[in-house]
Amino acid sequence: MSRHGMMGAVATNEHPGEEPPALPPGLVPGPGPAPPPAQRPPNDITPEQVRQFQEFQRFQELMRKAADEGMPPGNPPPGLLQPWGQPPPKESLPKRMLKAAVSKIITGLVVLAVLVVAGYFAVDYFLGEDHDQPPAHETGGGKATTNLIFETSPRNAVQKVYDDIAQGDAKSACSRFTDDGRAQFTENMSEYGNTCSQIVMTIHNGIAAKHMKSEYANPWIPTSAVPATGDTVSVSSCALEVTGGPRLGLLTLSKIPNSEGAGGGDAQWIVSGHQVEPENCGGSASTPPTT
Repeated sequence: MSRHGMMGAVATNEHPGEEPPALPPGLVPGPGPAPPPAQRPPNDITPEQVRQFQEFQRFQELMRKAADEGMPPGNPPPGLLQPWGQPPPKESLPKRMLKAAVSKIITGLVVLAVLVVAGYFAVDYFLGEDHDQPPAHETGGGKATTNLIFETSPRNAVQKVYDDIAQGDAKSACSRFTDDGRAQFTENMSEYGNTCSQIVMTIHNGIAAKHMKSEYANPWIPTSAVPATGDTVSVSSCALEVTGGPRLGLLTLSKIPNSEGAGGGDAQWIVSGHQVEPENCGGSASTPPTT
C-alpha cells in the first residue's frame, strides 16, 4: 500500500463519526466507570457539622485539662470533669471493728458526761442549799413578823430540829437555822456531809428502824436544859436524852425580832449558832444500838 493509501486508512479510523468495532457474540456491553463525585465547594458546610466540630474541640480541651490536673484517663461526658478510676480499697474487718468500737466508746462517754452533769444539778436542786434566797422567816408570805412559822419556845425549837431530821425533811430542818447558824452547823457536822441538806439526809438514813425514827424525833428535854430568860439561849444536847441517832451539839437559839407569837405571847425562835460538844458526852449513848 502506498503512503497516501495508509494515511487515508488512519484518517478513516480516527474519524469521530465511525462506529466502534462489533463485540464478539454473547457479550453485552455494560456501564462504564462512574464519574468522580463532584467536589463540594469549601464554603458549603452545614450548621450541624459546625456544632459537632465545636463539641469535638471542647472535648479535646477538657481532656487536656484533665491530664494537666493529674486525673486518670477516661471518657468523661463533655463539660463534667470529675476524678474517676478504681474505687478505694475496702478496709479490713479488724479495722472496721476497731473504728466501730471507738465510736461506741466516745458515744458512751458523751452520754455518761451528760448523765453526770444532769445528776449533779438534780442533787443540787433537791438536796442543795439555796444560798440566793433569804431564810424563810424573812421572805414573802413566810415572814415571821406576820405569820406563825417557827416555834415560840426554845425547847420546842430544839425538838423540831430533831423531828425534821428523823422525818428526812431537809428543807424544813435547815430553814430553822439563820445563815450563820447553818454555816456553823454544816462546818461542825461535816463528817455527815458537805451541806446542811446532806447532813440531815445522812443522819436520817442512818436511823434504820422505824421506831427509832420516832424516838429520835422526840428527845427528852428536861426543863433544866433550857434557860428560862433571855433573848438568846443555848441548849446542850448532852443535857438531853437522845435515842436512835447522834446528838446535834450545842444549839444557840435566838428570838426573831418583831416576830409574831402565839396569841400575842412569846416571839418565835430560830437556831442562830452551833458548837461542837464531846462525842457521846462522856459515854452517854447517842447512836442506835447495833444488832
